[in-house]
Amino acid sequence: MLFPDDAKKAIAKSFYDKVVEILEKSETIDAEGGVVKSGETVKSTFKGNVRFEALGKIQAEIGLTDQIDIAITCDASTDIAVDDLMQYAGIKYVAADVLPYDSHIMIVGRKWQAE
Repeated sequence: MLFPDDAKKAIAKSFYDKVVEILEKSETIDAEGGVVKSGETVKSTFKGNVRFEALGKIQAEIGLTDQIDIAITCDASTDIAVDDLMQYAGIKYVAADVLPYDSHIMIVGRKWQAE
């Protein structure tokens, strides 16, 4: 059964109220030969519903073994993939998984640590 576009628009209008940025990842070599990873340039943005609570329940529901720090639901047409770098409220996250979830997608992520 297809989910009607009107219903998708109503969900987006009601719940997708937070702007999340997708950042361009880059790597450079420092003077000592070490790899420096960064992500500062905004590649694109999308709106979603951002959650920080009940993450353990989400992990159990979808069978994740890794700890997650954020869960975002957004429109199914959002162009994001596992390992993409995101930023919300000044904090960077790496997308640990991108899963179809009802009529939308769920992105779960961990705080990003530049190596």
